[in-house]
Amino acid sequence: MNLDWHRLRAVVLESDDWGLCAWVPDDRAHRALANLPAFRSTPGLRYGRSTLESAADVTALAELLLEIRGGDGFPPVWQANTIVANPDYDKLEPPLFAVDTLPLLHVPTFPSRWERPGMWDAVRKAEGDGVWWAELHGLHHLPETTWLGALRRGQDDARKAHAQQSPIGAAVESSGEYDAAEPRELRARNLRSAILAFRELFGRMPTSFCPPDYRFDDWLEHEAESLGLSTLQGKAEQAGHALAPLRRRWLGMQFPHRDGMRFYLPPRIAFEPGGDSKAPGPRGLDAAVRKAREAWQQGQPAVVSTHRMNYAHLDSPWSESSRVALRTLLERFAREGAVFLTDAEVRQLVERNWSVRELGGRGVLLRHYGVPREDLRFAAPEGVTGALLRAPLADAKAEVAVEHGQVLARVNVGEYVIEWTHA
Repeated sequence: MNLDWHRLRAVVLESDDWGLCAWVPDDRAHRALANLPAFRSTPGLRYGRSTLESAADVTALAELLLEIRGGDGFPPVWQANTIVANPDYDKLEPPLFAVDTLPLLHVPTFPSRWERPGMWDAVRKAEGDGVWWAELHGLHHLPETTWLGALRRGQDDARKAHAQQSPIGAAVESSGEYDAAEPRELRARNLRSAILAFRELFGRMPTSFCPPDYRFDDWLEHEAESLGLSTLQGKAEQAGHALAPLRRRWLGMQFPHRDGMRFYLPPRIAFEPGGDSKAPGPRGLDAAVRKAREAWQQGQPAVVSTHRMNYAHLDSPWSESSRVALRTLLERFAREGAVFLTDAEVRQLVERNWSVRELGGRGVLLRHYGVPREDLRFAAPEGVTGALLRAPLADAKAEVAVEHGQVLARVNVGEYVIEWTHA
């Protein structure tokens, strides 16, 4: 029995750059760097005052999400594509920058000017509330050899940015962490390191991957697949292709789009309010709703991309106005009965008509859209000895048990929260 994606009206909220120490740590840095070419460029004028998220930023987003309910009664889930490490500026000493590899601080430790007290606690709480779901964006987001080369050559903008604990400059903006111009051995090592750091940080494997700046090639896809990371975002936005609009349209007709073990999410719908609560234009409110409806009509989830820079900014009115626009968008989706999923849930539903998403260690959200009361089996976390079943609607015949490290559920079609119990 195949799931009817036309009726499900699924929305995936993909948001890049969480955990990334860019563009600037504070106002002092922006004043020092505002006249550099990268900051005067079109992206620079938009991103230049964006910054690492604070506890208040995460909390405000989580509270907004918790106030909204989709057609299934559950709140939207924010898929935070996360960078898991940042440069250790104290060990990057001018003028020689004599390091064999880029020295890093792993999240939730940050460089001194980027400290955000309480931020990681806010992320953990949002995870437990079921509205925050991290996926992998990269190790550090930077074209390592390109950036270190610019610093060692004394490139003026790279040196000035480094002095402000920012990596942003012409060299960094011209490439990406997994760009083919970076050595393969380095890209492979960084990808392995990113997965290990993600597992250490979140206690699980990433289940989806969005290479920074959409700069990646087939070799990187194969490398990710070999490491168990075969769900990929951003294929339709991949840099370096001719006739990009035609390619995007063609890829948009492929759902579900597979290549062997690889599973590609549909093209992204850009929602970038940029500090405007009305969010007009091709990246704004009306365009996002229209494109979401088109995706549903084509029988696929609407994948909405909205970058961190909208919601973490040196100017608090910018962040607040972007959240107002986001609230309006989500309320419009909710009125149309939208159901909010992660990439991993989309893939599970495509492949087996049911899905499981962890809820911050306290349990899981089970979605079952297949054969009523068929046996659903999946691994229980270590130490879990039992489970309690919750549902928006009562299901008197529902069953759930934990046996030999496996969860067995027999439920009607619908959505359920399974809460863990321990001996």
